[in-house]
Amino acid sequence: MEIVADADGPVMAKDDARALGRELTPAKVEPVRGQLRKLADRGWLSRTGAGRYLPR
Repeated sequence: MEIVADADGPVMAKDDARALGRELTPAKVEPVRGQLRKLADRGWLSRTGAGRYLPR
C-alpha cells in the first residue's frame, strides 16, 4: 500500500512489482495483481476501470 500511496498517480501491478524488486514476468506480476485486487475489494485501495490502483 505504501507504493500506491507514494505514487504520483494510478499504479499498475507491473509498477508495483518493479518497486518491490521483482522480475516483470507474468509469474511474478500476477501475485502482486492479486494482492492489489484483494486490497481494493476490502476498500483499502480504489481500482480504476483500466486496472490501475489508487489510494482511498
